[in-house]
Amino acid sequence: MAWSPADGFPVLHTARTVLREITTADAADLFAFRSDVEEQRHNDPALTEPGQAVELVERLAREYRESAVVRWGLTLRDQDGDGNRVVGLLGFNSWDADNARADIGYDLSRRLWGRGLAAEAVDATLRFGFDQMALNRIEVRTEAANVRSVRLLDRLGFVREGTLREQVRGDDGTFLDVAVYGLLRGERSHRSWPAVGS
Repeated sequence: MAWSPADGFPVLHTARTVLREITTADAADLFAFRSDVEEQRHNDPALTEPGQAVELVERLAREYRESAVVRWGLTLRDQDGDGNRVVGLLGFNSWDADNARADIGYDLSRRLWGRGLAAEAVDATLRFGFDQMALNRIEVRTEAANVRSVRLLDRLGFVREGTLREQVRGDDGTFLDVAVYGLLRGERSHRSWPAVGS
C-alpha cells in the first residue's frame, strides 16, 4: 500500500543527510540560504525579510496538510557543526496520485555546493517517490542555463524530454528557456547513496 499523509510526515536518512519536516523553528536557517541572491539565481526570488521565511514554512505545512505535497528540510549528520540545522529544501512540488506522477524541486546552501549532498538527498526523495508513493513518473523543470541542476539530473538518470522556450522571465527581465526532465520507474537504477536506518 502506498504512503499517505495519515502515515505521518516521512523522515528520510542517507549516509550524510537527514530529511525531515521543516518547522517555524527553522525559519532563521531557511532565511540564511534562501536570502542568498546567487544561491537563488535559478530558483524562486531571494527572500528579503526574515518574516518571509516564516510565511514559507507555514505555506509548506499548509500544502502538506491540504495536498499531501511533501517538502523536506535537509539537515546534515553532525558535519561542519551544522547538526540539526536546515541547510537545504527539497521535495515534491505537486503529486498527481491518479496518474502516479509528481514533480520535484531542490535547493541547497551555496557553501555546501560541490560535495554531492544534493544528489544524495534527491536520490532519497526519488526512492521514496517510487517505492513509497507508488509513482511511475517523476518530473523536473529547471532553467536550461542552470548547469549545476542539469548535471545533477543527468547524474541521477533523468532524461531531457524537451525545452520550453523563453518560458520564464529572469530577474533582469530577459526570458529564459526551461528544460523538462523525466524519470520513469522502469528507468530507475538503484546505484547510489543507500539509505541509512529508517
